[in-house]
Amino acid sequence: MNPTTLAQRPSAIEHAARIGVVAALSATTMLFASLVSAYLVRRSFADWRPSSALWPFPLLALGLLASLGIEAAARSSGRRRRQGFKALAWASASYVVSALAVIASIALGQGGLGAPYQAFVALLLGVHLVHSLGATSFAVWMLREASGPPSENSLLLARLVTHFLTALLFAIIFLLFVLR
Repeated sequence: MNPTTLAQRPSAIEHAARIGVVAALSATTMLFASLVSAYLVRRSFADWRPSSALWPFPLLALGLLASLGIEAAARSSGRRRRQGFKALAWASASYVVSALAVIASIALGQGGLGAPYQAFVALLLGVHLVHSLGATSFAVWMLREASGPPSENSLLLARLVTHFLTALLFAIIFLLFVLR
């Protein structure tokens, strides 16, 4: 390969990644909009029994910590950047474990997934969890794709995806536990 082709490769990868992120976030938004529509219709039935829970607060805290971690990493360098990435990784891993524990608790709890409200909680949280795993994989790939420190574009895409999923988690929790 000639040097010009090698120099253009990161730019082409980053351009493709930007398009992919926009497409993925658009599709995710449409999926959650359809789930919210189904949720709003289903909650009008007589068998709808919402319940309160404390688990949303730790999950929200982990989402916020992930967003703060990526921001710290993006806005700093050296040791502070590594600490930001470590906070992001710890918050993301803790979110995955916690969300799986919540879903299992709902499935095995009273009424299980046969209770419509509980089923929607598990569905929305589960879909968010799957998207979080995909986004985490994407962010790791983007941040490692560049040889050396991640490019500003890679950081921007990782920030966008992280903040989008944190905002989506806030919206899910608001929908399920505030807007009854």
